[in-house]
Amino acid sequence: MDKLVIADYGKFMKKLSTDSVDNVFQDVEYVYITNSKDPRLAGIGSLVSLPLPIILAQNPGSMLLTDPDVSEFMPQESLLKSNRKHTNSYDATQGSPLKMQEYADLSDIVVNEAPVGSWTSREHFKSALTKIGIPFNQTRVVASLYSLASQGNSLPPLLIFSDGQNRKHTACQMLSREEQYLKFTVIKVSFPEPKNGHFPKIHNLKIPEKQMKYKARYDMMGKMLQELVTNGQEFAGSLVVETDWTKPICTAVLQSPPLESQAHIQAQVVSGDERSTANGFYIELEMLKSFIDGLESGEILWLANESHVPVLEQLKMQIEKLKLGDAAKCEKEQNDVVDILGLDSLSFDRREDLDFTDHLWNILIQCTSYSELEEALKFVFAVLSNGEFYPMVHRKNNTVIAQMVREACGGKLRMPNLAGGSYAIQLLAEIGLEKLRQDYVHAFLSKELVVLGNIESFIGTEGPFTQRLAALEKLHHVLEMSVMLKMFLKLSMQTLNFIAIQMLKYYENNSLDQKHLFDFPVPTSQVKSMIENSAPCLWQMEFTKQVQNTSETMKVVLTEDNPFPHVGWSSVSDNMTEVGSEDFRDRVYYVLHLEERVSVL
Repeated sequence: MDKLVIADYGKFMKKLSTDSVDNVFQDVEYVYITNSKDPRLAGIGSLVSLPLPIILAQNPGSMLLTDPDVSEFMPQESLLKSNRKHTNSYDATQGSPLKMQEYADLSDIVVNEAPVGSWTSREHFKSALTKIGIPFNQTRVVASLYSLASQGNSLPPLLIFSDGQNRKHTACQMLSREEQYLKFTVIKVSFPEPKNGHFPKIHNLKIPEKQMKYKARYDMMGKMLQELVTNGQEFAGSLVVETDWTKPICTAVLQSPPLESQAHIQAQVVSGDERSTANGFYIELEMLKSFIDGLESGEILWLANESHVPVLEQLKMQIEKLKLGDAAKCEKEQNDVVDILGLDSLSFDRREDLDFTDHLWNILIQCTSYSELEEALKFVFAVLSNGEFYPMVHRKNNTVIAQMVREACGGKLRMPNLAGGSYAIQLLAEIGLEKLRQDYVHAFLSKELVVLGNIESFIGTEGPFTQRLAALEKLHHVLEMSVMLKMFLKLSMQTLNFIAIQMLKYYENNSLDQKHLFDFPVPTSQVKSMIENSAPCLWQMEFTKQVQNTSETMKVVLTEDNPFPHVGWSSVSDNMTEVGSEDFRDRVYYVLHLEERVSVL
């Protein structure tokens, strides 16, 4: 190879930066990447640890992205998006800027609704990735140029995308040079074949089997299992079980993990799925959030009252009932969720020890305007002041209304002024915080998910409303996770207890993030029965050996999705008809071969 060309190539590579405009050399485009979230790195990043910065060699003009972020192009996590409307509407005749003309319809909740713009971006990204590879013969030239030009020069690692048109379907190559060696990594893709003829034979690999590491990953909320468990409706979240082991030695690919393997549950859950047994808590929590947010914004999204009985009439009936001594009685109800396909659900009984402010909350959240709320509270205060009715409130209930009940018992009740402002909303939000605080304590303790000491830091009665609301939202997220894991994995209460405690410890120092991926180590015995009835979405074996001060790795990975869409098909389902029975175990896999080679200088 011409020494002048090599020298020019070395100078060209040294000048590359994120701002480079002149970045084409011999019909190959070079991109200097410092962002680990760049979508072009997603495929190989799932297989190896990528050093940054890295230079990428690709087909010129195939990917034009500004500040690329893989999160904007990859499929989004299941999210709930509500079609709530907020409008500034001030009606002077009502005496409050919190009078709203729009009402919340809690049935109008859409699962997995994605913005049109995001979908367009992802489709553009997928289309661009199919054109990113350069001809295989050209990749060999680029690799040779880098190998020679990096001698004596400090160059970032180089990632070369190949179009995969050679016999072994090479997807990419990566080169990196250290002082004493040059490391070369190549990844090849084998496409699905009838009767899995493309599967590797382990005994033909000629590697020390005793040093092999294995991994199996199961998507417990994958498409087929979703259809079986939830009648075609996706559950809002993600749930993966990953197992690692070294013994016993596998004699064929796709062998199930042994009990000796190390299992991890990797899970996300999004609150608000109507099939969750914790959804009743969520609806009340959202209403409480609306009231507390309204205290700052002046906007309230009133709940559309579906009851045919006016709020004032409901109050009168409830007070008459309480006068008869029914304060501690409440019909025991359970969420209308049944076991599906034998999967246990974690259901919650309604708390029975409701006090007066709890009953008030249940009725007053049905108000459709500030004036209706104001009228209802004035009626309550009038009843309390006339001395005919002294309701029960819990000893630790320190809300303003609870204090007024105690004052009424001593004949010292002072009537508050509700006209104008937002005081009525403040009173309502306060009793809502107290009621839901007690509800969550009951839910955790009645199911023995945790002991009181684990949740004490989340159930305080001091501090701003927003702070106390945030603590309740964290408790709710823990409940939602427990429900999902019980439903899909049939975990024991002991394991759920461990997971709940881990989440609570995390939330003691972190804010709520429903996109956070939790990782819980669990005994394989806890998930063995469920993963045995599922096919892995990924199965991997890996061998690593030491070469002086570095290592060489060989991986064979079976995966349902091709992480390199520029090589062949990006999805099996779009290009190959599945054969055999309709059993959900039937799967077809791509096989990825990764090999590292080290040349010692």
